[in-house]
Amino acid sequence: MRALTCLALAVSLSACASKTPSPAVVAIPQQNVQPAPAPIPVSPAVVLDVPDDQVQALTFADLRGWPDGDHLPALIALRNACEKILDAPADSSIGGQAIGGQPLFGTGMDWSQPCREASVAVDIPAYFEKWFVPVALGGSQNGTALFTAYFEPELRGSRVRGGPYQHPLYARPDDLESGVPYFDRTAIDAGALAGRGLELFWLDDPIDSFFLHIQGSGRIALPDGSVARVGFAGKNNHSYKAIGRTLVEWGEMELGGVSKKSIEDWIDANPARTAELLGTNPSYVFFTEREELTADLGPIGSFGQPLPSQRAIAIDRRYYALGIPMWVDFDSPVGPIRRLTLALDTGGAIKGSRRADFFFGSGKKADVAAGKTRTEGQLIALTPRTAYERVFGPIS
Repeated sequence: MRALTCLALAVSLSACASKTPSPAVVAIPQQNVQPAPAPIPVSPAVVLDVPDDQVQALTFADLRGWPDGDHLPALIALRNACEKILDAPADSSIGGQAIGGQPLFGTGMDWSQPCREASVAVDIPAYFEKWFVPVALGGSQNGTALFTAYFEPELRGSRVRGGPYQHPLYARPDDLESGVPYFDRTAIDAGALAGRGLELFWLDDPIDSFFLHIQGSGRIALPDGSVARVGFAGKNNHSYKAIGRTLVEWGEMELGGVSKKSIEDWIDANPARTAELLGTNPSYVFFTEREELTADLGPIGSFGQPLPSQRAIAIDRRYYALGIPMWVDFDSPVGPIRRLTLALDTGGAIKGSRRADFFFGSGKKADVAAGKTRTEGQLIALTPRTAYERVFGPIS
């Protein structure tokens, strides 16, 4: 499970859309798509309804900024992802949406040639244009998605309890069963797991600890100057509820004013109610130490590989397959983000085809940028041409 964005953590927002280029159209008018010359030839538009969604195929000419983009980081990430994608059986879906029983993002066989070619590609834009077709999901607002963002936080902690380090970070309990509700947050914070030797680290700030649960991974600065890495190891199988949503329900702030900073400010001003607020989110995350991660690598996402800074997003895997390339286009606090990323993560607040969480990386700047990101933009997935043609018909 990926880390939830600081904004998603703040408010559980409704699902947003995904979008893509256009050979075929799934009953959705194109929106916010910048027309470009010389589009890739495609067959006549086809409109298809799919369960709870619609899909529209576009062309790379529809992707604003595509010709001038730096696609090498995404290609490198895809080469790594292919190692896992190719584990899928040749005739089985790699995941995500299906249309008429056909996997929109293909089977292991559909990825075999694109993955082989990825290892030797020299002209990177030409590689993607040859082997993939952009597709957009999203119903009547096809192509418009809500973007939030997340980062890898750095906290202060110790391997032993003492001094300011009084707040435990727990490993996964042996008696936690998949899908079976376990102790909720209030019970665990009250000591339900105390004395079982599950404490991985002791942190100096309970609020930082709470937000680490939202992010799902982090760096812990230890007293000796070293840094430990931790990642998601499981959760207690209780539904996630955003504490920002709780504050709105309590009448403490307006929906539009919810952010990580506004939540932190409220907590600073209301210390007596902090435990009550945190307890309204019964979901609880357990961690594992990631000793294999060097300082230059990002945290491990849901797909099992390190997240490249500003080149990875979290998606809803009911709609998108993990490991696939995805084009994003939105305005962020640090400027326009128009680039090819990979769907390498998921998150409890990332629901629907019109929803994405952008990974800004690690450190304070990433923290600030992630905390201020909540905007609509374009989300476009790339699917292998053979998978596309199986669903929509031959590309002319």
